[in-house]
Amino acid sequence: MGRLLWGALFLSALILGAMVLTEAEVPLEPEEAIQRELNEKVTQQAIEEKIEAALARNDVEDARMYVDLGLEMHRPIRKELIDRVEAAEQPTAAAERGAMEFGTSFITGEGTSIAGLAGATASDFTVVGDVRDIIQEGGLMISGRPYDELMLGLATVGLAATGATVATGGLGAPAKIGISLFKAARRAGTLTAELGVAVGRAVRQAVDFGELGGMLRAAATFDNAAVRDAASVAVRRASTGSLARMLGDARHINDIAGPAETVRLLKYAKSPEELSDLARLSTRFGKSTRGVVELTGRTSLRAFKQGVRIMAVIIENLFAFIGWFASLIGMMLTRGVWRFSRRRRRVRAVNRTEPA
Repeated sequence: MGRLLWGALFLSALILGAMVLTEAEVPLEPEEAIQRELNEKVTQQAIEEKIEAALARNDVEDARMYVDLGLEMHRPIRKELIDRVEAAEQPTAAAERGAMEFGTSFITGEGTSIAGLAGATASDFTVVGDVRDIIQEGGLMISGRPYDELMLGLATVGLAATGATVATGGLGAPAKIGISLFKAARRAGTLTAELGVAVGRAVRQAVDFGELGGMLRAAATFDNAAVRDAASVAVRRASTGSLARMLGDARHINDIAGPAETVRLLKYAKSPEELSDLARLSTRFGKSTRGVVELTGRTSLRAFKQGVRIMAVIIENLFAFIGWFASLIGMMLTRGVWRFSRRRRRVRAVNRTEPA
């Protein structure tokens, strides 16, 4: 038994030393991995810096998101900062600012704030935004000047989806939401070049640009029904394939985090795969997704560290490791004392039986 205990002690020390020297990692469960990294990266200082930066650029919604993230992570935030956020959120100031930004963005299709991006996507969800973009980009194309093929293609698919929405009682709405989000991101500069190329490739597969002449002529007459019909002819297929998947991922994020957050999150996706990762990430973190992405630098659940170095585990569980080795040593000492006592009893018994 004693040899087994000494062997266990020696083997434990040997394995532990080897893991420390080779910087081996202990695998973590996904939820534990996420929580560990959040605890490391989402600090009080990091959150307060984000809140102050948001207030400095008058982005109250962004400041509120970080306040909520801090509360969710149980990070103390200075009362002065929370008071400033709450003061900026007062109904009169917020409503006045939001109404102006929403209205301006509804007309121009451009916006960076929550209200502005909401106005931009709202106009795109109607015929107004798509017709506006078709007239603008189509006019440039007809005159031989440089135009944004992606915006023209998205607007065409958007008009066709609007027609499907009207004709089928809403079946085109999911695609329309995704298109509006991509267009708003394109204007806001949050659609990455890499993802823009992927979307553009998918749009070219879905739109017959040779059929756009009829749509542009209809747009010149401001006949919305005719424009929608012409767009439907130009769109070959948009309900399947990579375009449908990307539109679906964008819509999924929108359903959870809202249009403005979706537009802002798109700047972290450089491929359709990363967009899908962000969609999964939003399922886990909801409206705090962008805050988590910005503070951790992770755009995918898979990107969170799935292991931790054994030395970190030892430090975090120091008393447990000490207890483990102490218990082995204690068992060996106890056994040694017991064997010593037994030998002494035997010696005494022998001495008592021997003749004087």
